[in-house]
Amino acid sequence: EIEAARGRRVTAETPANNPELEFDGAQSVDGDATALAVGVSQTFELGGRRRKRTAVAEAGIGRAQAEARDVDREIRARARTAYWQAVAAERRVEVARRSAELADKVVEVALARYEARQAAAIDVNLAKVRAGQARAGVRRAEGEAESARAEVIAFLGVQPPVGWTLADRFPADRPVVDLELALGAARGGRPDLAALDAAGVEAGARIDLARAEAAPNLDIGLGYEFERDRVEGDGVDIRDSSHSVTLGLTLTLPVLNRRRGEIMEAESDRRRLAALRGALEAEISRDVASAEARMRAAGDVLALYEKEVLPAAEKNLEDVRAAYAAGELAIVELLRAQEDWQSVLAESVDAAAGYAAARAELESVIGRPLAEVTQR
Repeated sequence: EIEAARGRRVTAETPANNPELEFDGAQSVDGDATALAVGVSQTFELGGRRRKRTAVAEAGIGRAQAEARDVDREIRARARTAYWQAVAAERRVEVARRSAELADKVVEVALARYEARQAAAIDVNLAKVRAGQARAGVRRAEGEAESARAEVIAFLGVQPPVGWTLADRFPADRPVVDLELALGAARGGRPDLAALDAAGVEAGARIDLARAEAAPNLDIGLGYEFERDRVEGDGVDIRDSSHSVTLGLTLTLPVLNRRRGEIMEAESDRRRLAALRGALEAEISRDVASAEARMRAAGDVLALYEKEVLPAAEKNLEDVRAAYAAGELAIVELLRAQEDWQSVLAESVDAAAGYAAARAELESVIGRPLAEVTQR
């Protein structure tokens, strides 16, 4: 679209009319009379129409560039979301593998207690069932991770080497966003707002052009004429020739303005664009405030899991494992504690992924990196 707009600018900068060359000649049958006329003419546009056409094309380039930046903003947001989803999928693989390792250890403990005649065979069978389920969970998580990585590859546009992995983890920092600064950055830098501004400028330039189209054209022509004739009879033989130069001016009278409809249409379009801009600016303000609130809430949830929920679940699992090994609890209690720990671990991954997604969303609606709108 940008290249097309640049092409329209080239067209607008080119004069609308080329010079015209005219040639007329005549020769009588008997060869006694000859007439020759040569002329050149040029039509000039008045009212600065070429300059105004160029202004329309320039505004179109600005609009196309802003629209391209907005498409890039949306693609980047989708790519960041896909990336964090892939990171979350790989973390879930780690959780599944840890669960499988723990399930295998439970089988070992159950076998040891069974061989020591401290547990029934059903304990071993239950432990083996859970171990098999855990191994199936690992394969399922690996498949989901492969699918998520494929989504990332699609955004990269290139095929990475075999065995590649995601280098980064979830963001460890917790930036505090200055909401007023974020709102100002979004209102001043969002490319979709800039696209509407450029479209409004383009509509104004079309109004100026339509008004200029009412101006008349000026045609200037310069010609040369040559005539030769021969008159004879009654003893008279006269040969005569003449040369003349002509200059012509033609000016169209602007009695009727056929551009009034275009002016009305462009004015209506400009008012519509102004209304759309106001609505979009209000929507952006709401989106920034909502995204900032979601990011703060997601950060609080993640901090709660990191500082309280996950450590408590791990401590509970350790205590229950020790109690089962000592014969103080049944295997059902151990399996339940293991399930609770695995569920909490998975929820912590979801909390981290939710926080990363909320950050990506906030950056997208602001149109700037968070580092530029954080509190100092």
